Amino acid sequence: MKKNFVKAAFMAALMLAATQLPACKGKDKTNNADTATNTTAAPADTTPTAPVVVAEDSKLKTDVTDATKDFPGVTASVDSGVVTLTGNITRDKLQRLMMNLNALHPKKINNNLTISK
Repeated sequence: MKKNFVKAAFMAALMLAATQLPACKGKDKTNNADTATNTTAAPADTTPTAPVVVAEDSKLKTDVTDATKDFPGVTASVDSGVVTLTGNITRDKLQRLMMNLNALHPKKINNNLTISK
């Protein structure tokens, strides 16, 4: 009984909605030029963006050494703002290491670490 009532109510709502939609009512079948809408593009945002700050190699080398001291088995080298990681690390420590290194703002981090469980 409830299923029939729900079906009937749904069908009635659907039929009511179909008759009330004005999307196709009164539209001309031909493509008239006076129905075209002219739009203009919004002006481009010309506010200057802040330059990306990359740490200098000498400071980056000392900071990377400090950031990796808590991770035995990890060796890091710095060349032209690029940090290269080698060695072994466990999966649970990798995220913390990467967060520490990203906070130093290197140009790039090459992760050549072997990850163990």
